[in-house]
Amino acid sequence: MNKSIFLVTCEHASNQVPHVYQRLFCGAESVLESHEGWDPGALSLAKDISYALNCDLIVYEYSRLLIEVNRSSWHHQLFSRFTRDLDAHSRMYLINTYYTPYRQKVEDSIKKFVFEGYQVIHLSIHSFTPNYFGQEREVEIGLLFDPQRACESHFCEDWLNYLKGNSKLDVRYNQPYQGIDDGFTTYLRTQFSNEEYLGIELEVSQKIIGDQSIHLLMEDSLLAVSSFPHTRLVH
Repeated sequence: MNKSIFLVTCEHASNQVPHVYQRLFCGAESVLESHEGWDPGALSLAKDISYALNCDLIVYEYSRLLIEVNRSSWHHQLFSRFTRDLDAHSRMYLINTYYTPYRQKVEDSIKKFVFEGYQVIHLSIHSFTPNYFGQEREVEIGLLFDPQRACESHFCEDWLNYLKGNSKLDVRYNQPYQGIDDGFTTYLRTQFSNEEYLGIELEVSQKIIGDQSIHLLMEDSLLAVSSFPHTRLVH
């Protein structure tokens, strides 16, 4: 394996709800508009990054409050307060119709690239609220990964060094969340080896994600890191 390829995804791109389920969200428009319903700004950044890297972009088109595609099927947050009281048949329908097809599409894309001999660098793009239950978050950009996976660690080390060397942003490893917490990348790591797959979540504060200079910095940083010698990434 001597070549790598990027894949960009956005699990919380939208706060839309399919028409058939809108009755469940009557009066909850403000919740859907909030960070509870989606990641504002994440889709625009994901589009710009995928365009700059000339790579595939896969997007989940509905609100995380319908069903949370960034959680394992056993997780208590799979269904939100708006959908968890649906009967078992209806919940399984959501899994089969929305959850599984999206996740399978991403996994199949990775399998295809791995079969073709690529190491896949999966970038899952998110935004986070700068004020969490009244507490101001100082971190502005978080690179989430598994420190036990050498390729992910090396990639994020190079990426963080570039960002810190070319901006004054507060960039941190595994903040405001841990890269090993339950999520889609966590599952995908169980399906592919360290050499085959890098699962990295990019978390950007909603305070800055709308700034076009941040988009350009992300694009430039990833283009720079991808041009570094691959000896540290591909073994």
